[in-house]
Amino acid sequence: MPQPHLSPAYCQAYSRINALVIVGEGLADSHFRLLAALLPEDRQELQRLAAMEGRHARDFAGCGKELGIRPDLPLAQRLFAPLHRLFREAVATGDRVSALVIQCLIVESFAVAAYRCYQPVADVYAAPIIQTVLDDEAEHLDYGQRWLAAGFPEVAAPIAACCERAVPIVLAVLNAVRADLTAIGIDPSELVGEFVGRFQEAIEAVGFEPRQARGLVARLAGQALEVAF
Repeated sequence: MPQPHLSPAYCQAYSRINALVIVGEGLADSHFRLLAALLPEDRQELQRLAAMEGRHARDFAGCGKELGIRPDLPLAQRLFAPLHRLFREAVATGDRVSALVIQCLIVESFAVAAYRCYQPVADVYAAPIIQTVLDDEAEHLDYGQRWLAAGFPEVAAPIAACCERAVPIVLAVLNAVRADLTAIGIDPSELVGEFVGRFQEAIEAVGFEPRQARGLVARLAGQALEVAF
């Protein structure tokens, strides 16, 4: 049963946000396992990263259970479907760059931003889990950054092309749960800003000049936000 201090509105919002986290982490587990097949030279490391993501999904499922809230998994699966489809297309065509950009730069940047924004309002059960997950996600970002940086600048154009397709999808997911984010204490605009900053740092780490990174991220975020926000 829901805890007595939680309002029905909070519980409904939390059910959707918690589901997004569980499904997102579960997909990350799947994505890293697919990357392990695509990058056999790093198979062991990628399988280790996948196992970490699977553990995150279980831990966040436990957060919902602790509050007595059932996650709205079908909604989360629908919202993530376009991004998952884009990732699988990259894997199917052997497009390592796009697969790594989607999972290791875009998805991980978004996850870090979301967890950072949730940290100040998290319940006592979730707070230590979030800190552990943030430490893990930084490692996942680092893997993608190192791999892509090794091929820069040859991978610059494919990275930008992938971002054109994938970043608006992530921001559309965020827009779909704006009211729910607000209900659990997260400012959606703050989350967008955190994502933009974290993602810009990621592509700068890959090799883009700061001016190029700012321009790319601002353009993509601006196009999406004109419609969404």
